[in-house]
Amino acid sequence: MLSSDWAFHDIVDVPFVRQYAKVPQPEGVTIIDARPYKPKYVNGHIPTAVNIPYTQFDKLKDRLPRDKNTLLIFYCGGYHCKLSHKSVQRAIKLGYTNLKVFAAGYPGWKKYTGHSNMAVAREIKKGDSEGSIDIATLTGLIEKDPGSIMLIDVRDADEYARGHFKGAVNIPVDDLEKKLKSLPTEKPIVFVCSTGARSGESYYMVQDLRPELKKVYYLEAEVTYKKDGSYKIKKSR
Repeated sequence: MLSSDWAFHDIVDVPFVRQYAKVPQPEGVTIIDARPYKPKYVNGHIPTAVNIPYTQFDKLKDRLPRDKNTLLIFYCGGYHCKLSHKSVQRAIKLGYTNLKVFAAGYPGWKKYTGHSNMAVAREIKKGDSEGSIDIATLTGLIEKDPGSIMLIDVRDADEYARGHFKGAVNIPVDDLEKKLKSLPTEKPIVFVCSTGARSGESYYMVQDLRPELKKVYYLEAEVTYKKDGSYKIKKSR
C-alpha cells in the first residue's frame, strides 16, 4: 500500500483488476482511466476502461454509472501518479461508495501482461478478402500467444458451448452492437464464427460504428469446433 499522504487507502493489484478487464465485462463494475485521452489513453489502456481524465472529471462525470454502489476501479500512470487518487476523491463527493485504486496503473498492467500488442498487430498477415486474417497466422496466435489478441466468437451461446477456440469470448452477433464500446483498443480484435458470415458481419459493424479501431479482423473460413478445444479449419468456398 502506498504511504504517501495523497494516496487513496484501498489499493488493488493486477489479479484483482484482471478479473474485470475482459469482454464482455462483468456487470456492476467500471474501470476508469484517469489519464489524458491524448497521448495516453489513445495509445493504450486496460481493456474495457472508460476514459475520464482527472482534468475533465466534472465535464465527463456522466460517463460514470448511475448506480452509486457500482464498483469503480481507477488507475493512471503508476505509483508516482496522483490522477487516479484525486479522481477517487471527486467520486466520493458525488456519492460513490465502492471505490478502488489500481496504483500500479497502466505501466504495471503492461508489465504484468507481458504482451507487445502493437508488435503483434504489425505481424498479422491479412487474408484474401478485405478485413480477413490469414488462417495460419490466426492458428499460430491461438496456439502460442492467445493473450496477444482479443478473440471474439460471434456465434450463438449454444454453439459456443459445444466447442470454441481457446481463449475466445462469446459475444453473439445479435448482442455485439451494445457491447462495442467495451472493445479494447490496445490489442488486435479477431471475430470468428463457423463459416465467415457472422464474423464478417461483425467486422463491418465495427467499421461502421467504431471506425477508430484499426486492428480488427475476421476469420473467413469454415470451422468445425469440438468440446475438447480442438478444431478443423478449411477455406470458405
